[in-house]
Amino acid sequence: MHENMPINRALTPAQVQLAFDYVLAVDARDDDAVDRLAVEVFPHTGLLVAIAEELVFPVTALPHEIHDINADSFVLDELGVIFLMAIREWAHACPASAAPAIARCIVHFVAQVFTTEPKDVVRALEVIRDGRLELARAVHTVGGHR
Repeated sequence: MHENMPINRALTPAQVQLAFDYVLAVDARDDDAVDRLAVEVFPHTGLLVAIAEELVFPVTALPHEIHDINADSFVLDELGVIFLMAIREWAHACPASAAPAIARCIVHFVAQVFTTEPKDVVRALEVIRDGRLELARAVHTVGGHR
């Protein structure tokens, strides 16, 4: 496992919802919503980093099957690591200015990797959000019964 693999964060459903609400508001250029959500997001830019990690690593990490690995696989893996290292450092060094930029990076990544039409980005973000919410609910429901 790569030393820069994401830390397994068990985001709560509320954290997942907040992060995606912020990303969607930034994408929509809804300044009122961005400002309202920023109060909660800025102290926790790690939420945006966690969302970025959950999107980038599965796409860029080396394949699990050895027969699927080629020279491009190593380049893609390192580009993903560098991209996420930069996002982590940025979030740590200047959370207030990093948050909207990280949100735009997430939108751009989703647009380039998960959609074929620019108009599909919001829908793709909503589908990803819904999947992450379902996972967060499952993790926190199981965790609550221990």
